[in-house]
Amino acid sequence: MTAADLVLHGARLLTVAPLKDERPRVGPAAGDVGALMDGFVAARDGAIVATGHGVAHEAVERVDGAVDVDVQGRVVMPGFIDPHTHLCYAGERWEEFATRRSGADYLAVLAAGGGIHATVRATRDATDDQLLTLLMRRIGDAAELGTTTIEVKSGYGLEPDEELRQLRLLARAKADAPIDVAVTYLAAHALPAPYTDDRKRFIREVMNAIAIVANENLAEAVDAFVEKGVFDIDDVRPLFTAAKKAGLAVTMHADQLNDVGASAFAARAHARSADHVARASAEGIRALARAEVPGYAPPDARRFISARVPVALASDHNPGTSPLEGMPTAIALGVTLCGLTPHEAIVAATINAAHALGRGGRIGALIPGRRADIVVLDSDDERELAYRMGAPLIAEVYASGRRVA
Repeated sequence: MTAADLVLHGARLLTVAPLKDERPRVGPAAGDVGALMDGFVAARDGAIVATGHGVAHEAVERVDGAVDVDVQGRVVMPGFIDPHTHLCYAGERWEEFATRRSGADYLAVLAAGGGIHATVRATRDATDDQLLTLLMRRIGDAAELGTTTIEVKSGYGLEPDEELRQLRLLARAKADAPIDVAVTYLAAHALPAPYTDDRKRFIREVMNAIAIVANENLAEAVDAFVEKGVFDIDDVRPLFTAAKKAGLAVTMHADQLNDVGASAFAARAHARSADHVARASAEGIRALARAEVPGYAPPDARRFISARVPVALASDHNPGTSPLEGMPTAIALGVTLCGLTPHEAIVAATINAAHALGRGGRIGALIPGRRADIVVLDSDDERELAYRMGAPLIAEVYASGRRVA
């Protein structure tokens, strides 16, 4: 008999189970959430051991002290996965936020010493304890809003030594966080001032830092911001080569503000994901589809859905361009701004986001063997996540079978 220490039953259960092979969802499957009425999910020692519907849950043995909840028709679904954030920072950028809403150009703000550089200054001035406190608070806030796996990038140090400082703080946060933290080294975010006249020296020093990151197991992926006036493909190519040789995955801020061919390069480089892609060309979209590289939904997500590109959603939480809190808001914006259906947005925030973090076979679906990362909504219809933007719909959150919110 199957034994469990957690059983949630009487649910509208969204399994998001693989339809055939384990791969990102595209085409019609991108909106299939695998719903079961009167469903249940059972877990033990942090892993799902059984799912089903009706009275079948009664055959599951409850171990001593097991949590057994009749959710009374509410939605039970995989925990949200936020595959792109910049949580490790100090300071805020309210003035810049207001200025850009008035029409200021992002790259012009950056060139004038604002943007990323403003956050870099505030982050460098913060003590380790201050940064760690801010980081843990933000991770905790994400968990309260249903996120059970979150990617966090470095990137506000710019210079390799400062980046390594951030990555070591992230390692401490990862060890203590209530949810899973995937750490990414954002190696090329903006060119630091000391390297303005010697870009090649910066690339060499970043490559040396990649070796340290791999040796100390400080990150699982390397990222770069490929954009006009920031870094180009030729700058990034040796960094990605070094990362792969060191056993690290690669990911990319691609074609966010301009089409610079970054989406196609991400496909050629077998990147784990191509992020933003708002200005990706038709050729770049086709390349992402062929390579099955998940891209984060920009305004007009229908271009990507129609081209069978796996679409993932992320909060992109950062102090400059997306001070967004929580994946429920990201889901709602993915629907109202980007053109996803509510179910496509849920798939994009669960199983496709799992694939964007290289975790497609471990999380993102409620099936036996997966980690027991589960959200209970205070609703009997998951579409309410998009319909009632900002509503307090997260009732319970379980990470590895343990309630965290």
